[in-house]
Amino acid sequence: MKALIILAGVALAGTGLAQVPAGSRYVAMGSSYSAGPGVGTPDSASGQCARSMSNFARQVASGRHLTLTDVSCSGATTDNILVHGQHGFSAQIEAVTPDTKLVSILIGGNDIDYVGNLGGLSCRDTGGTNCHVADPASIESKLAALPARLDQVVAEVRRRAPAARIVLVGYLPAVPANGAGCAALPLSIADIGRIRGVAIRLAQAIGGAAARNHVGVVRSSEIGTGHDACSASPYIAGYHAPRTPNWPSPVAYHPNQAGMDRIAQALDAAIGG
Repeated sequence: MKALIILAGVALAGTGLAQVPAGSRYVAMGSSYSAGPGVGTPDSASGQCARSMSNFARQVASGRHLTLTDVSCSGATTDNILVHGQHGFSAQIEAVTPDTKLVSILIGGNDIDYVGNLGGLSCRDTGGTNCHVADPASIESKLAALPARLDQVVAEVRRRAPAARIVLVGYLPAVPANGAGCAALPLSIADIGRIRGVAIRLAQAIGGAAARNHVGVVRSSEIGTGHDACSASPYIAGYHAPRTPNWPSPVAYHPNQAGMDRIAQALDAAIGG
């Protein structure tokens, strides 16, 4: 039973892919859901990218004795992986070298303004002013463009590291699978439905990219079911997130340590033996 629980939400990579033995080079790329702002202790060398010392990549690298280069960065888009970096750092793809044996990629949410709009709608629905609420037509256009961008990221990783095992990681859900919000998720019923729809399509884009490109995937939308911001055991902080010691400010609607731990467990299963 324990093995079935661990594998839930995980699509294992093909058996023909290279193994990832101890000592292998591992590159973790992605946005804040990979970096882990507000979780555990910050990595002082990461600057405004706000990486955590206990994010899922650090946990997997430690458990498997891998040599980790974590270039994930809060606010990152696919452009920040492929074209230009952030906060004085190079484009994330520059970390991928021919000897890389494992690459995890969690990206796409900022391409479609997912978390930003979630916060903006919460601001508006609680009576705030000057709230950032994205135009639905703009989100539709960005969602339509996302699959091709994810394909480009995978293709460039493969070009630079042909022997690397690649695993795409999805975004843990903030809103419940059905029903209303709560104090931690102060959204109208209509806006909960709106965010839920976008989250589903984001998960479908990531899962579709994994299938098309024959790479592994951690289906975080499944792993996080029942652990949204309104649940008794959330994997995601709510809108009024508490401030974590060592971090300068609270980080709303992002994975907490329990969420990071669960993704680490699923990623480890996706890598396999």
